[in-house]
Formats: sequence, structure tokens, C-alpha cells
Amino acid sequence: MTAGVPAVRRVVDPHPGAAAALGDLWIAVTEAGGAVDFVPGADPDEVRALAVETVDATRSGASLMFVLGEDTAPLGTVFLVPGTGIAAHRADVQRLMVRPDLQGRGLGTVLLDAAVAHARETGLAMLTLGARGGTPLPAFYAARGFIEYGRLPGGVQLSAQDSRTVHLFHLPLH
Repeated sequence: MTAGVPAVRRVVDPHPGAAAALGDLWIAVTEAGGAVDFVPGADPDEVRALAVETVDATRSGASLMFVLGEDTAPLGTVFLVPGTGIAAHRADVQRLMVRPDLQGRGLGTVLLDAAVAHARETGLAMLTLGARGGTPLPAFYAARGFIEYGRLPGGVQLSAQDSRTVHLFHLPLH
């Protein structure tokens, strides 16, 4: 844990205000240029709708939510989406976000480390994720032990003139 930073906690039963708080965080991260499903200027209603779906997935057990701070006032979040069937041995890391005014202080690493530790503790064999090219994210994940295994050229389209490669990573846990 970074000095003065609250511990990351897994949210099992999100507070009724968690989706609104996640939406606020998500909009702030997006507007600051964060590579989390949207681009600056995205319709806030679309972001908020996906925040509701994301929190609902946590309520249903389809995803695991980790929060730095409170789920109604998150400093940051990360989600694990467990695989099913023949992919039940792994989970996908999604939506790692830190409040823009707190970025660059190691909080993303704190969140990611908590998700990795939980995955190990629960016996998962690997984590996977995709990181938008043209950002510092591929280097961030590589520096934390994730191994790039492929690239999807044009995997995300930010505008008609701007498509980006998605870097595909995995982290063996054994």
C-alpha cells in the first residue's frame, strides 16, 4: 500500500450510489484522456449507462469490483471478469481507473496488485487484458509482469480517422 492511501477492497454488494459514483469517475477519467471504453466528449449518459451495467454485473457475480476508497467515492477501480466453462481458469482485467488528480502516484499499480493477489488467492491460473495502443498502457502492463502475446490492429476506433491497435496481454499466476 502507498503511504496515506486506503487499502483496496473488494466490493461484494455495491452501495445503491455506486453506479453513479463509478459513472462520475469514468467520465472524469475519459475527459482526461483515459483509455477506458470511451473518448473525450463521449455522451455522459452512455458512460453512466455502462457504469450501471458494470455495477449490476458485480451485484450478479459476473464480475468482481475492487475499489480504492469507497464505492460511493472511489479514488480508483479495477474489475475482474472471471471466465466460464473451459475458460474458468482465468479472468479478464477490465476498467482500471484512477481519478485524474491522483494519477502518477502509483495507485493504478496498487489496484492492479490487489486484483492479481485476489486472482492468485482464488486459484486462477492466469489473467488477460487488452490495452489501447498509442497510450502508455501497454508499457504500464508490461512493466508489471504482463506478457504481450498479440496485437489486434484497428481493434478500437476512436474516430473515423483514428483507429488503434489493441495490445493483448496475459499474466501467468503459477
